[in-house]
Amino acid sequence: MCLRYEFPLSKATGKIRIKERLAFSDYGIPVPPTKTIITHKHYIEWQIGYDTLVDSNEEYHFIGANGKRKQIYELSEFLEFGLKCKLIDLEALKVLKYEIENNKDFIECREAITRSNFTKETINNLTFLKSSVSYPLLIHQFSNKDLLCEIIIREKQYAVGIMPMLYFCVALSSLKDSKNQSFVGRYIQNKENGYLEINKQNIEVFIQMFRIFGILSKTHQYDCLQILNYLIKIDSIKKL
Repeated sequence: MCLRYEFPLSKATGKIRIKERLAFSDYGIPVPPTKTIITHKHYIEWQIGYDTLVDSNEEYHFIGANGKRKQIYELSEFLEFGLKCKLIDLEALKVLKYEIENNKDFIECREAITRSNFTKETINNLTFLKSSVSYPLLIHQFSNKDLLCEIIIREKQYAVGIMPMLYFCVALSSLKDSKNQSFVGRYIQNKENGYLEINKQNIEVFIQMFRIFGILSKTHQYDCLQILNYLIKIDSIKKL
């Protein structure tokens, strides 16, 4: 039993970008997928989510930390699929809930954006004060070397403070096209999709990534616990 998750690959903007990394220590550079021959150096950077907002007329699964109605989405749906298809044991989710619930060490509280001291720099006969801003980047590599997650600390867009942003990085060599063939060695066609198989061999990656979400911040912790409560509840109801 497996789930084939579909990615739009040719869009230049959005939650998914195709990037190239020449070495593990490099910061990936975005590339135009329809003009680039895909190699093992290319990967998808996916700003994966775990929930989505719903309006007042739609069914909701939980109330988020922001007080809004939400449904499970993407990563949480993968956990639901794993639970339904017995790729994940209910006890594993209960252990995951316990770990997240009892965590007091959050990435948001540990990391900080730093700025270097100002130095003078002259450009075109104008004097400027120059400083460098450093954003912390954390990388977790899963047992499957083609999958990893990156967490970068940025300023909040609409509030004061910082926020950790998690990206799921998937080697393009791990994806298949609509004919179940590799993209390596060719260009990606306009409006073409790729497919990632979620199965018994890699479901642990998504459990671990959910755990990472749970330690990003107290807000993420709250949402993750509400999602786990929902998943555990619906599984228990089905067994009655």
